[in-house]
Amino acid sequence: MTTNTKTIVTCAITGASLTPSMSKALPVTGQEIADQSIAAIKAGAAIVHLHARETDGRPTNAIATWREFVPRIREETDAVINMSASLGSTAEERLEAVIDLRPEIATVIVGSMNYGLFRKAENQGISSFDTAWEREAFGPKSYDIITSNSFAKIDRMMDMLIDHDIGMEFECYDVGHLYILEHHLRRKTVKRPLIIQFLTGILGGIPSDIDHLLHMKRTTERLFGNDAVLFIHGTGTGNIRAAVQGALMGTHVRVGQEDNLFEFPGVPFPSNAAQVEKMGRILREFRIEMATPAEARQTLGL
Repeated sequence: MTTNTKTIVTCAITGASLTPSMSKALPVTGQEIADQSIAAIKAGAAIVHLHARETDGRPTNAIATWREFVPRIREETDAVINMSASLGSTAEERLEAVIDLRPEIATVIVGSMNYGLFRKAENQGISSFDTAWEREAFGPKSYDIITSNSFAKIDRMMDMLIDHDIGMEFECYDVGHLYILEHHLRRKTVKRPLIIQFLTGILGGIPSDIDHLLHMKRTTERLFGNDAVLFIHGTGTGNIRAAVQGALMGTHVRVGQEDNLFEFPGVPFPSNAAQVEKMGRILREFRIEMATPAEARQTLGL
């Protein structure tokens, strides 16, 4: 396992599953996403993980929308840009904006799961929504959502990103996903170190409890040895706790409004920067330093 004396903090700025009805501090417009990204970077985030949204908060992969904020973040900061590639039924649809804007990293989800979107609303303590699309997304329809990541789709996404020389962050929601990743990597030439993100706390995936996090870490070490750089985050109100546990285990971490909106029950975080600042305070208490973007690039081989 690649080690580093400093911890890389990723800030996931807006995501695609939490919504404006849950918190007015969730960035939605291109300007809001750019403003909050820049502030989070100033607060200490070395990487920003990005999604795009329409003006009503609905997730989108439209290239024009991505262009409203990615170039500005790139121009005004030195942070590593990580674009989500999770929206779309085909590999080509998922990577359309990534190939257009060429971030340093794009995400590849390496397994399918029952997503349990309704549980995210329950976790955030939200039961009413302001828009029709939110009510539909979190209503009965949410019980039918399966995040589909077939072997063929993963294979095609990896080939496309290799061809375009764009780094990959492999998102693993459960232990079985690590073995799926190992299957693909035996057949691909992917630059090392591998960037592996443990996305825990989804109802259809592994919980964020410390024993599960440790099991994921040990399994990754067994499968990939020194070839992997690990990130840990939890989904929902246990996110900061999961990130701290990850940092104490020697992994890198992720926080942000994509994963959780509330600092305490009924008390929303005012911004992404506030989450990064809180993570920084906790890390300093343990004498753990936060990596700069340049140090993150060196650790990740970018």
